[in-house]
Amino acid sequence: MTSLKINKLNFLTIFLENRPLNSFYSSITNALSGLVEFRNNSANLSKPKSILLVKDVPEYLNAQINENYGWRIRKLKTFKGSLINLKNYKDETDYLLKTFSSSRRSKFRTNQKRLEKCFNISYKTYYGHIEQKEYESLFDKFLELINRRFDQKQLINDDLVRWKVYREIAYPLILNKEACLFVIYDSDKPISISFNPIHGKTIFGYIRGYDIDYGKFYIGFTDIIVQLKWCFENNFTTFDLLKGEYEYKSHWTDTDYYFEKHIIFNSSFLISALWAKLIFFKFKTMYYLINQLKKWNLHVVIGKIRLYLKRPIIDPKKPISKLEISVDNNPVLPNTCDVVKMDISDKRVAPVKMQIYNFLYQNQESINNIAVLNPLDSPNTFLIKGLKSSQKITVN
Repeated sequence: MTSLKINKLNFLTIFLENRPLNSFYSSITNALSGLVEFRNNSANLSKPKSILLVKDVPEYLNAQINENYGWRIRKLKTFKGSLINLKNYKDETDYLLKTFSSSRRSKFRTNQKRLEKCFNISYKTYYGHIEQKEYESLFDKFLELINRRFDQKQLINDDLVRWKVYREIAYPLILNKEACLFVIYDSDKPISISFNPIHGKTIFGYIRGYDIDYGKFYIGFTDIIVQLKWCFENNFTTFDLLKGEYEYKSHWTDTDYYFEKHIIFNSSFLISALWAKLIFFKFKTMYYLINQLKKWNLHVVIGKIRLYLKRPIIDPKKPISKLEISVDNNPVLPNTCDVVKMDISDKRVAPVKMQIYNFLYQNQESINNIAVLNPLDSPNTFLIKGLKSSQKITVN
């Protein structure tokens, strides 16, 4: 006698990463665009005594199965996702006009203009072509950017658990125009990278990383605007930012939806039908309780507890060195013979690079027009000399 088997699958992994889609769905129609994303008229489920649990199915992707031979599907709403319905706007300018206040739009423009004024900025989208060597170099930098950001926040990033998978799948997906890589460069240095899978006319915001030294310029917002511009130019209809209750998502998205869990079983077999009902009841109860917690904002408390438990373990015997940085905006500059000119890429400058970039932002100076000086008698002091102003940074 064949025992009952429960197979657990992740829809997004199948739909966006593994392609082609497994044959148990006969069709998938995008309710937002009206496009049929997938069709398989010969779809047939084997092993009737097994149950499929498929999680993370966006509800706007209406998935159907072949109900021949007693197969059935039960759909259960789980967590919220959010997206931008691009069909509601003419272009990124129209989107910003309808989504944000004039003061917020002005701030976006200021940040981008200052970024481009202070640095040698360029934007590149890899879609359909990328050299293998360039790809490997970008993903090395991508991981470095993400690690630095989460080290700064003293958190563990769940995405890194699957980093090897992402790195493996992204290259062929980009070549096949089933994903794209958005990169902001400062000269030849990547300072912001986003990897987004694509299916049909929908682009999915998957992983992002940016250089925290450029934090004053809010390059994460510039990155989103650049991506939206590209989406409109290439006639995409949906920008799905997926799961995650982040503050920026509530400001940028215009449509909420639910993810679904699909329970697929064969009603002709009593044991499968009974187990499917029990599983459905269990998950329905669980998500009901979760939603009740959210009504009382208890999920925020639980989230903070989870973040605390997931924090990196610090060895109490290991001394923690915390840099204290002081800034003087009216320094007395020493004679040129008493200082050494430093290259901005010098490792000794790294601890104060963020302060140097803040100086550029505040004074609207170009990195091409400043000099970073290190006094011979004070190795922990750095002087920034610009065309209009100067600053002294001391590391204690």
